[in-house]
Amino acid sequence: MARVGAFLVGIGAYRSIGGTGLSSLQFAVNDADAVEQYLRTCWPGASDLNVVRIPEDEATAAKVEAGLGLLAKGGPYELCWVFLSGHGWVDEATAGFLVQPAQEIGSLPLLPAETLDRWLTSIDAKRTILILDCCFAEGLVRRMSFFAALGQSDARLYVASSRETQRTWEDTGVKHGVFSAHLLDLLNTGSAAQFSGRKTQLDVDAELFPALCVQVPLYVFQQKGGARQEPVKGGVSISAVTLPVASLARRVRDRTVLETVAIRLRQVVTGLAVGGLALLLLSYGLIYYVEPGAGGTLMVRHGTRWLEPLLRILPLERVDTGISVADLSSNAAAAAPLQSGYTTGFWTHEGTDRSRGWFDAVLAGLDPAAAARYGTLAGRQPPVLSASPFPLDVERAAWLALSDGRPESLDVILERVPGGDRRSREIARVPVNQMDFEILDLTEANMVSYAEALAYSAALDPVRTFPAFLGFAKATQEWLIHNTDAQRGRGARDRVRVAVADVLGVISKARVDRGLPALDPSDRSLLQALSGQGYSEVIGQGLSRVVGDTTSRLLAATEALQRFHGVPDDPKQGPAFETIMAGLDDSERSKELVARVIAEFVSAGAVPNSYYTRFLIAAGDARALPANVIDELVVTARERLRKADSDFEDSEHARILAHVMSQVPADQRAPALALIERIANSVTPMSMSTAEMYAALGRQGLDPEGLLAKVRERAAKAKPYTPADPSVAVGPTPGMTIVVGPGPWVAALAVFGSNRQLGAEDVAILRAHVANPAQRDVIVPALVRQEREAPADALVELWEHRLVMLVTNSRSRNTEQAIMVGYLAARPWPEFTRLVAQLRMKRAASQEPELRIALGSIVVEALIARSKVPSRGAQLFTG
Repeated sequence: MARVGAFLVGIGAYRSIGGTGLSSLQFAVNDADAVEQYLRTCWPGASDLNVVRIPEDEATAAKVEAGLGLLAKGGPYELCWVFLSGHGWVDEATAGFLVQPAQEIGSLPLLPAETLDRWLTSIDAKRTILILDCCFAEGLVRRMSFFAALGQSDARLYVASSRETQRTWEDTGVKHGVFSAHLLDLLNTGSAAQFSGRKTQLDVDAELFPALCVQVPLYVFQQKGGARQEPVKGGVSISAVTLPVASLARRVRDRTVLETVAIRLRQVVTGLAVGGLALLLLSYGLIYYVEPGAGGTLMVRHGTRWLEPLLRILPLERVDTGISVADLSSNAAAAAPLQSGYTTGFWTHEGTDRSRGWFDAVLAGLDPAAAARYGTLAGRQPPVLSASPFPLDVERAAWLALSDGRPESLDVILERVPGGDRRSREIARVPVNQMDFEILDLTEANMVSYAEALAYSAALDPVRTFPAFLGFAKATQEWLIHNTDAQRGRGARDRVRVAVADVLGVISKARVDRGLPALDPSDRSLLQALSGQGYSEVIGQGLSRVVGDTTSRLLAATEALQRFHGVPDDPKQGPAFETIMAGLDDSERSKELVARVIAEFVSAGAVPNSYYTRFLIAAGDARALPANVIDELVVTARERLRKADSDFEDSEHARILAHVMSQVPADQRAPALALIERIANSVTPMSMSTAEMYAALGRQGLDPEGLLAKVRERAAKAKPYTPADPSVAVGPTPGMTIVVGPGPWVAALAVFGSNRQLGAEDVAILRAHVANPAQRDVIVPALVRQEREAPADALVELWEHRLVMLVTNSRSRNTEQAIMVGYLAARPWPEFTRLVAQLRMKRAASQEPELRIALGSIVVEALIARSKVPSRGAQLFTG
């Protein structure tokens, strides 16, 4: 019997990998050839070695199994060597080595890990070594039981080229797989930087594998653009397993004493230098430190802070955490290690829930609220809400519940929202003389925080949230009665009212998603009755936010008209005006309502003014203007064109026409378009009003030829957004904010992109500004529109890959997240829930905290974006 049995397979030119995303390999056959050469060098005698080699083009599953069977018949062996080089395949259901198809088939031809396990068990050998050089190699051996027990053997070991989630790389320079190249180099020379000298035998556990663990990751990282490949070893043995080095027989020439001393001295000096370099590289590969980066986020870097001058010739960034420096703890002692770069540790150490150890180290130095936010986004349980939380704490808890995804966690949050004693369904007038100071003393910020908490809760469970909304809406009406803008600040009452009314829109949107009516009929009747009992400012406007319920919206708008008399800046009429605008649509009943509102404006002598312009724009966006009003707008446009000069009223008329253009008959659009262009030519080219008019035409698909080019030219002048950018403009005049600059043109370009494919230059402009909070909501839909449609079953994998590729650039990662959020939020509900579940599973499976945070953020922000109901007229660019 032969002392050594060997089974070798190398497959590079696969016949059936189309549609898998895999490509042919260049050097798998070279790997198998070199291993065979090594074996025949070390065991040259015919009786020493039994090699079973399966040619590349014949390596089907059946032929591979037959070859393993042939090897088993040749036993028993002192040493059994099995070498496989090719493609590996691992998914949730299967894991195996990719082989050649026996015939053209639809599924992947695999040698399953379980089959390999069974054949290895059948081979009688004292020592067995499996060498596996393929992608996801750890995933194959992890599913094999052969290496868990010795049986009658002395040793059963495996050395796999990479971890379960990692690719295995080839290199054109050495014309081998990187792993096989380093393995063969060690076996052929017995030399490595870690060894004290040249070896004649290599201990697999103590020498061979540790050398591979250092050399392979470093080589791949340096040669493959920062990629990761970490060999894995496992198995059991009762004694050390050694392998011979091939280059034993070499000629040694005689040396003089002086020459020997010189050589030895040179070896010592070289050894010290190499040892120092090896230690430096080991520190580079295994140690990390954290410090603030230039972009204002915490960076995880290679090595240690004091080694940075020596390592700066190498890429230092491991991870851009995306965690803002502003989130550091106010406790100087906790934050100091992160601020100074002295938070350090071993890269391979795991922290809580298998994530990288650096995450726990960073969380310890953050503000507690920030630590809770990042921890929850990464998949950890959110902290328990205290018995007497601040309003902001309640808002944060509701937001964190979206990441956790358990509706039952909302109960304790909703209990902390004021109005718990007002959740009765009894229909009674608002108690105008009741002075509940626990409600009345709340600030605007407190009220908005509670409203946000309700909106987040509704996105997760609208049915559970409705009673809490009912109680808080009643409490809010009392707050509005007894608080004035003089007490709380200009616009405070409006902001509170709108924030609470918006919650009902979120509830209705979330209910429709789940296949329920927008409002339960009994709930709708209750709210309509309460609106008539003095709660119209909050509940009446809330009914105007209900999606998919035209009747409720129009009823609320019609009821509000009784309180509107053409003066929107009157505090009593303002809420009614907003309710009316929110209820508009293209129905005949809505057009009648518009006509009555116009009559109220005229009766009050308030035409023209900015509120009237805003109303006509909102009605135009809703296609709610009556035909006679459209005709009058066109006639007025002709009259204004006959004037020699243009004035402010001409500009306002052009703005209105731009928004109503789709209602203007095609044969009457010429004067409207002419007035728009005349106004655009009469003001500075960067005027926001021009950007708005062009955007309105683009949104309706009625932009003349060349208009998009003008928008692009002006948008390109905007500097890329940075967090320190102060150019977010908020205008003091309702319905009319005057801005001169490129910012509005970026928004206009985004409006064009929301209904058509844009060029690469346009997309680059939008990507440079998507982080701007003032423009994100209008830019994201445009970028989503530019995305290529991906197969639904591969979408989460694709997203994960895109995020992983941006591990050192959180700003670009945030841009990708924003696009993913927009795409996900627009999916049909069944697909949305399936993708959210997959994202949560992917988050739980990942070891990388920055990826976990990104995936958690996508889930939370998509739930919020999906349930948001924009107020009509609030964004002039979007209608």
